[in-house]
Amino acid sequence: MSHKEISKGNNFLTCENYILFNDTDEMIDFFVIAFRLKIPMLVINDLTIKERNTFLESAGLEKFSLTTSKLIYEKAKSEIIASGKLMTVFKNFLYPNDDRKFLLVTRKTIYENSIDKIKNQLGSIRNQYEIISLYSKDRNTLKWAAQDRRIDYITIEILENSEFIDQSLCSVVKQNNKIFEIVLSSLINTKNDREISEVLRKGKKLMKLICSTNTPFIFTMKPESPLELRTGSQMRLLGSLLESSYNKTKTCVFDKQLEVLIANTIKLHESHVFEGIQEA
Repeated sequence: MSHKEISKGNNFLTCENYILFNDTDEMIDFFVIAFRLKIPMLVINDLTIKERNTFLESAGLEKFSLTTSKLIYEKAKSEIIASGKLMTVFKNFLYPNDDRKFLLVTRKTIYENSIDKIKNQLGSIRNQYEIISLYSKDRNTLKWAAQDRRIDYITIEILENSEFIDQSLCSVVKQNNKIFEIVLSSLINTKNDREISEVLRKGKKLMKLICSTNTPFIFTMKPESPLELRTGSQMRLLGSLLESSYNKTKTCVFDKQLEVLIANTIKLHESHVFEGIQEA
């Protein structure tokens, strides 16, 4: 596949980064909608790596061509080492043609305001999930989390904890190569005009701060049902309601999520020794 073909395919690549795991039947509904929307990467909250692997062996899932980042990494390891182009190799596996694959990713979101309690959780869950995120309403906790190498995202619910995001936190997040995860579902689930007005006001203030400090961020919908799934273009358009430039959010709906996943896949792989060193 040529570089030109890959670039063309990237226009369709989308990630839903925060699906709440309830039951197997509902997951299948998510797969059906994701297949139609050409969303090749679904990240499932509270589903461990072991549970996900068992789930993939379930009957009736073959038609969705579900796979894992570990399997892609192992199949393409020699090509990755030769080219050094991790993102390109992964995208070639997920390219949305007739034989497209769907990547099923595991995630844990920690809801906590106590640093000590977070530390206790991290010690036991880091190797059970591919992605770790923190949701908190405490500034000191958020600042600490932004410096902890085990945490990938700081999750922001616009109506709930966006007020705790300040310039100081943005600076720490940026310095430590962390990412803000901005949940957009409040834009489509508001109950009345007053609530949508509050979402827009708080969301615009948040995005102005994040964009002015060039702090990395991603968009997610955190859908409560499969019908709330949105493509990358749709999420970027929703983000533009918060005055974030549509043209500058291209990497916020897939590329940054894939970068984090690839880095963690390598760290979690049994061949990993330490940063930059792999067993042959």
